[in-house]
Amino acid sequence: MIPEQAIGPRIKRISNAIDRKRTLDLEDLELTSSQGIVLGFLVRNRDAGVSPGDIGKHFGLSHPTVTGILQRLESKDFIRYAEDPSDRRRKRIEVTERALDCHCRIHERFLETENQLTAGMTEPERAKLLALLDQMIENMGADRGGCHTKEEPK
Repeated sequence: MIPEQAIGPRIKRISNAIDRKRTLDLEDLELTSSQGIVLGFLVRNRDAGVSPGDIGKHFGLSHPTVTGILQRLESKDFIRYAEDPSDRRRKRIEVTERALDCHCRIHERFLETENQLTAGMTEPERAKLLALLDQMIENMGADRGGCHTKEEPK
């Protein structure tokens, strides 16, 4: 039985609510929340020669998940693939004009969600929340793509 004060279920509810709101906010652009997040990353890093593997590492996503998101972005003309000039085996992702045109709207809508999440919080409270969430991410090894356990003492 999960205790009433459990953190995990609350975080899951918040995550689901954010995902639903962002997907609704991006419906007119034909994007889901996940697609919008990845597209924002690609636009911000468009001069860095981002590959699918880079996206997986950055967001802690599996290869099949990244592939699905990128296929949908490509089919909607937000991205295209190009050969990496420094390594022909590697695919580089390029954003299209459509992606650049939509980026500001996506960013504004994501900021609205952030503001809704932190409504009523002071800046010190918001900073503390971010620090606590970062600690939770580190504790779970989520910045490395999954759970980990601490080494047993010898």
